[in-house]
Amino acid sequence: MRVAVAGGTGLVGSRVVERLRARGDEVVVLARSTGVDIVAGTGLSEALAGVEVVVDTTSIVARSSQEYVDFFGAVARHLQTAAAAAGVHRIVTLSIVGIDGLGGGAFAHYDGKNAQERETEAGTVPTAILRATQFHDFAGQLIDWVAKGPLMPCPKQPVQTVDVGAVADELVALADEAAGGGLTSDRVRRDIAGPERRLLADLVRAVAKARGRRLVVVPVWLPGEGARKVRHGVLQAPPDAKIVGGTFEEWLAREYAEPLRRATTS
Repeated sequence: MRVAVAGGTGLVGSRVVERLRARGDEVVVLARSTGVDIVAGTGLSEALAGVEVVVDTTSIVARSSQEYVDFFGAVARHLQTAAAAAGVHRIVTLSIVGIDGLGGGAFAHYDGKNAQERETEAGTVPTAILRATQFHDFAGQLIDWVAKGPLMPCPKQPVQTVDVGAVADELVALADEAAGGGLTSDRVRRDIAGPERRLLADLVRAVAKARGRRLVVVPVWLPGEGARKVRHGVLQAPPDAKIVGGTFEEWLAREYAEPLRRATTS
């Protein structure tokens, strides 16, 4: 199978590429480092020649809702246009559980992902959107973004985080279904989530401890209707979601096993 992976050098995309190549599939990585600018649409036509399925795992860190909307909207439109011209069977897109329940303006990144879903499904190429809950990695990313001293404010909210590796496995499985004709609808949506519902602050504390960092985590209520919906579980798994991957503690032990080993033997 010839598969194109948009964002194939990123956190999720690199794992998708790794899995596909390990079993012998031909993989085309769509990224600026490989000469393809998806945002501008340059290089896509050549890159998608002979591709059966496109897996879109693109991501960005932006400063405003409009930047996110512009980025994800452009990526979705250009992938649809180039995929249609190349005869691609289906576009598989990674998105986020529950974001359509938040409404516009609540969270900038989710505005962009909602725009991505709309633009992807507005095209002529059949689509499959895989919505995942936040990753186990999110707690560590939050520390990197927010913690500037010994005190760290943390949103007081529940999460149901999932292992990135399991997300990559599900994307590959969905691509297989798409290439094999196993998806009977032109517009498929599926939800996946990790096995546990936890408090985000507890995960942040666990990551800080694993890193050997003394950090006082202070849960805070975020204002606004969107934050209220998050506190009430809008980003957690719906009843029909597939539960995948291991627990946060299993991921933590694996992720920090080598740093901890070096610390104890030095």
